[in-house]
Amino acid sequence: MKTLLIVCFSIMATLSFSQEDTDLTSTSEIGCISGDCDNGLGKYVWNNGDYYYGAWKLGNMEGKGTHYKVDGTIYDGFWINNKKNGQGKLVLPNGDVYNGDFKDGMAEGFGIMIYKNGNTFKGDWKNNKRNGHGVMNYSTGERYIGNYKNNLRQGNGRFTYRNGENYNGEWLYGEMEGQGTYTYLDGSQQSGIWSNGEIVKQ
Repeated sequence: MKTLLIVCFSIMATLSFSQEDTDLTSTSEIGCISGDCDNGLGKYVWNNGDYYYGAWKLGNMEGKGTHYKVDGTIYDGFWINNKKNGQGKLVLPNGDVYNGDFKDGMAEGFGIMIYKNGNTFKGDWKNNKRNGHGVMNYSTGERYIGNYKNNLRQGNGRFTYRNGENYNGEWLYGEMEGQGTYTYLDGSQQSGIWSNGEIVKQ
């Protein structure tokens, strides 16, 4: 029985899967139902209803292929030894869509996430989380450009509020923390040391 490591995590393009592939959900067969699932192109169905159509090497998913899960998760991209590796597109059950780099089953490298709530992130990923530099555009009209660690704003970055005011400086665990400058609509500024989102020393 083939094994598969699926990491649910979260694009910019519309998915286009063939009718031939999507019709697999209606089959009652399990295992390799067509093609070559050892070294070639084949379709494999698991007993839980998940299925994969794509390239195989030595009995493992390797090369380009699409995996469909019964919970609605769809991954279309490249595989190495049954794990997502290289460029791919991941659609999550909650409606979030990620398009970018994968490494050993994880979103890692550069990628774009379009969230169901309308937020979009474009930047660096590691271990399925925003890590490194990126740009987050919020559906509310706010924007953050800067560094992240484990999905939180951390390091240097600029956050622009919906009304046009902005904070440019250091962040820690998603809060303004360290040296930074807040610029108001009238152009006046407040610079100093911040802690937990509040200025504590000017």
